[in-house]
Amino acid sequence: MKNAGIGYELASKYWGLGYASEAINTIIQFAFSNDQPLGELYRIQGDIMIGNAASESVLKKLGFKEEGIRRSSGFWKNEFHDLKCFGLIKPEFKEI
Repeated sequence: MKNAGIGYELASKYWGLGYASEAINTIIQFAFSNDQPLGELYRIQGDIMIGNAASESVLKKLGFKEEGIRRSSGFWKNEFHDLKCFGLIKPEFKEI
């Protein structure tokens, strides 16, 4: 396995407190370590709903780069949504 996806969701009362950034940073550190039982991971992808500025900020803070739009790729509340796709490759990751 060389690629993985990451997702996250927090209750609104925990927004803006840094929990998502801290948790995702820890997960990425572990994922990019060489101690993986399934082998070394090289790339992580995260998708967000367009317009979710807070989530976009979290990914950018951790070094993810915007890669494009996946049209009608998400389905929430009985409708399809376009998702903005972000990717992070191991050489670009810098711990926060």
